[in-house]
Amino acid sequence: MKQPTTVREAKSMVKERWLDRRMEKLSQENDKLREAVEELRHDLDTEQDRSKETLNALSKTRRPGRMKWLVLAGGAYVLGTKAGRARYEQMRGWVRSVTESNGSNGGTTASPADAAPTIES
Repeated sequence: MKQPTTVREAKSMVKERWLDRRMEKLSQENDKLREAVEELRHDLDTEQDRSKETLNALSKTRRPGRMKWLVLAGGAYVLGTKAGRARYEQMRGWVRSVTESNGSNGGTTASPADAAPTIES
């Protein structure tokens, strides 16, 4: 190691040593950060693969539409009521009265025999 001959050279040498140490420290921190980034990328890739697998599994199962669900729920309700047939007749009469009031039955009127008795449950 060369001995400085002037104060200016001494300052310059000290500054160079300080900068070298600083560069070495920053290089070590940079290496640590690169390792952390690599681990995070690996974790992210793993999670993205899991998400794709989940989406694929969900897309393979066909879920019934709302209308199908409503029809099934209505059927279960009608079949599950205590009144059974009487409740079915009451609902059928209600549907007929609604369709008649809308004029969607082609102008025919329901006979009194088709009218269902009203049963309160």
